[in-house]
Amino acid sequence: MTAQQQQWFFSAGGERYGPVGFDYLLELAKSGRLDPRNDMVWTTTLSDWEPAGEVEGLFERRAVKEGGSMDASGDFASTGTFESKPIPKAHFPGTGRMGYLMGTLVVPVILIVAWQFALPFLQPHVPGNLQKYLPPVIFPLAGLLSLATVVKRFRNVGMSGLWFFGLLVPVLNIWLGYRLLACPAGYSVGRKLDTAGKLVAVLYWGTLIAGIGLSVAAGVGAFGELKESGMLQEITTQFNDLRKSALPER
Repeated sequence: MTAQQQQWFFSAGGERYGPVGFDYLLELAKSGRLDPRNDMVWTTTLSDWEPAGEVEGLFERRAVKEGGSMDASGDFASTGTFESKPIPKAHFPGTGRMGYLMGTLVVPVILIVAWQFALPFLQPHVPGNLQKYLPPVIFPLAGLLSLATVVKRFRNVGMSGLWFFGLLVPVLNIWLGYRLLACPAGYSVGRKLDTAGKLVAVLYWGTLIAGIGLSVAAGVGAFGELKESGMLQEITTQFNDLRKSALPER
């Protein structure tokens, strides 16, 4: 795949943008809005971010002058004078972090609560044989809203909406939950957490580790209490008696 066919990401002024086409990078270089030394670019064929000036065909390279001296800008230079100008951020489709929380938690809860208040006004207008089906109607609707929000959130971080089924797999759902809660738009491509994402990540993994630690401590404590009270020995004896009765010795 040629550079012109690839999707590119670039940094300017400490912010990352993309995906954009190679033609857009060329336009930035020609207009002087992309610094060949300080701005970085990345695409899927690169192992890491590289200075924009090292990308073949993006900047004009100037020949070394006679006597071995080079232009003040080095062995490459943009076709314009670099100026720090605002560049609009790329738009990633789908739902962001706040929209994810709203669509999977806040809005469904509000709908369910509001539905309970609305039922007394609606039921008199519904045939008697259908009134029993009216209260649970809101639950599948809230579930569909949550499902659509999760699918859009996966797309927002650069993943397929089919990853929704991964939430049903133990352990994998922990990793996916982290992606959904912490990662900013386009994370699967940019691989960079913003400040809010780092804070959420610390809270997420810290809470998970603390929960596992408390569960282990509770289990150890319960085991110790059973052993001290003699109940563990009694349970073991009853289990052996049950095994012997079910599988008599020959």
